[in-house]
Amino acid sequence: MDVKTLYTLVAVADQGSFAQAGKVLGLSLSAVSTQMRLLEEELGTVLFDRSRRPPVLTESGRQLIDRARVLISHWESLSESLKREAAGGVLKLGAVHTSVSGLLPLALKKLNKQGLGIDIRLSTGLTHELEMAVFHGQLDAAVVTEPEIARSELEFCPIFDEPMVVIAHRMAIGETDRELLERNPYVRFNRLARVGRMVNEEFERCGLQVQSTMEIDSLDGVVAMVANGLGVSVVPSRGVANEFPNAIRVVPFGDPPIMRRLGLLMPRDNPRSHFSKVLLDALRDVAASTRRR
Repeated sequence: MDVKTLYTLVAVADQGSFAQAGKVLGLSLSAVSTQMRLLEEELGTVLFDRSRRPPVLTESGRQLIDRARVLISHWESLSESLKREAAGGVLKLGAVHTSVSGLLPLALKKLNKQGLGIDIRLSTGLTHELEMAVFHGQLDAAVVTEPEIARSELEFCPIFDEPMVVIAHRMAIGETDRELLERNPYVRFNRLARVGRMVNEEFERCGLQVQSTMEIDSLDGVVAMVANGLGVSVVPSRGVANEFPNAIRVVPFGDPPIMRRLGLLMPRDNPRSHFSKVLLDALRDVAASTRRR
């Protein structure tokens, strides 16, 4: 058994079929099938139920997948450590879009100044997407909204509670949050995002009726629409300087204001957890200094 075979096995599990795994890895279907058959022969066990199409993992296969992810994680950590000084390393980090235009750049700048030699590989996505990537070992950590369901394999470390606010052009009709939301077109933040679902749930709880004209994936896109007088929206206030253009006014959403909790999600047994904790400290330091302003 070699590491390449384990990568192939995990790819089959993640992609759901031999064919899709082959496309991701750049292998032919026959090459993937051969690797899996030889692995079964080497282990003396059946990993796939081939009576189903596509083949599905057996109980033995599912157990091996969990072990394979751990082995791959350790192998990657070892490989990177051979290339770097002991104090440095690679951290595969995910982040929700709103944090990328908020606290995260300030924290990464702080890490760079400390000269710890941590190479951040950053990708963005929605909280539920990043949560699964951390769970499957594709990311070492992710800055996300607090998960709705806790997983024993993952640890969520709170960083910052962000108040939700209504943003509107200064010429928009209305003074209170309800008036602004019900009397102007509503620019909706992606309803699949956890923060989008929080807002929708509050609308339903309060009986707020909004006329949604747009649905946008990025916070910057929502802010740009509002700044140009095309509607109002509800977004998290990230607490950074010059957060919104001068054309926008800000009103608290809810009484008391609805809060969104951001934190760092990471596996409990990740061999690069010490890098994640260094980042966590930087994020908390930046969040604390922002509160003091």
